Amino acid sequence: MPNRPTLYSIATPAPVVDLQFYSSDEKHAQRLTARLRHLANVHWVDAREIAGTREPVYLAGLPLVLLDYSPTEAERSSMLARRLMLGTPGVSLLGVGSIAADKASGVLAALRAGVSEFLDIDASDEDISELLSRMQGELRPAPADASATAHSSGRLVLLLGVRPGVGTSTLAAHLGALVSPPGKPAAKEATAAAKETQVILLDLGRPAGDATLYLSVPNEFHYDNALLSARRIDATLIRTAFANHDSRLTVLSQSPGTLEKPADTADLPLLLERLRSHFDLLLADVGGLPVSQIPLPLLRDADEIWLVADQSIGSMVSLDACLRQLDELGFRDRRLFLVINRHDSGDDVSASKIAKRFNLRLAGLLPERSRTLRASASQGKLLHQVAPRDPYLKALNVLLSKLRLQMPGDAASISRSSWWKTLTGRTGG
Repeated sequence: MPNRPTLYSIATPAPVVDLQFYSSDEKHAQRLTARLRHLANVHWVDAREIAGTREPVYLAGLPLVLLDYSPTEAERSSMLARRLMLGTPGVSLLGVGSIAADKASGVLAALRAGVSEFLDIDASDEDISELLSRMQGELRPAPADASATAHSSGRLVLLLGVRPGVGTSTLAAHLGALVSPPGKPAAKEATAAAKETQVILLDLGRPAGDATLYLSVPNEFHYDNALLSARRIDATLIRTAFANHDSRLTVLSQSPGTLEKPADTADLPLLLERLRSHFDLLLADVGGLPVSQIPLPLLRDADEIWLVADQSIGSMVSLDACLRQLDELGFRDRRLFLVINRHDSGDDVSASKIAKRFNLRLAGLLPERSRTLRASASQGKLLHQVAPRDPYLKALNVLLSKLRLQMPGDAASISRSSWWKTLTGRTGG
């Protein structure tokens, strides 16, 4: 007997979107299925079946996953969101719940978990359809020439401390946070303005993760993860997996406490190429690493290499050794600049003498502010957040100008966010 044809109403087209909905409550899945019956096919996944562990969750491809952010499910969904982002970098997560005043706690929980967007179960069909279409569009494979974007020539600047303890990670954290000034664009121009200046800090120095620690950002998706996912690096993965500071700085670090040198695999050039295509500036902190342990693609592809030293005898010896190693590798060239930290104008060994002795161009001088910097770090803050007029920050302005970017007038910042994240801020979170 031949199969009977399936009939669909012209006014109600067949659902063409397949969605996975993670929830431990089957009734919530039934309600969502009924709500989206004209827009998508919803496949319920019982979240209880993968609960009880913090292991990453691996999914095939880059699916669009819906997470239940009703009041009783929010905590479980946030834990699952972190596991999904670790196991499947680039996965698109869509929180599902209500933005009604008495149920909006799920919106805040989704915001904190890094969920991309939020689907209001009470929204109109048109709004939900537009949201699903937009997110499905972001999952489509990028065109072959996607690398030829406006940011294809992002600059790579290496901060190379000639020895551990000269303040390279502190410098990297402050430069990274200040180099992308948070603007206050009009609402219609917010998205375009947010793309004007994009900066990423590669925290690869020693001790591992120091710059990330100073920035107080989560460190769950690491440099090694990015290398493994180099061929999948795109805007979605960067947005969902990479750590972000309030200043709009993106951070990619090694796992804290690791003693291994940064991996130098065949995928590193590809990773750098992908990052250059999405960021205007790549700051790489490799302070404390011997030149022999710095991945060669970083040294080869760097547009500038800033050697960070102080005026001590030990630092001068280390600077000499560092330059000899760079010379042996063929990297002692016009890209090298000198930054003197903890500068003392009364020291007999002046910065200009050091630069002349080693035939280096002097990029900047940073005054001795160790005690003040330690005090701000002990509060979990950067210096501009507690002492915006400190001399260290005034000296940083010279280096920021060299990066052809301006230091922000104030320390306040706004983050790029979706409409639902903006709504959360307006309603007091």
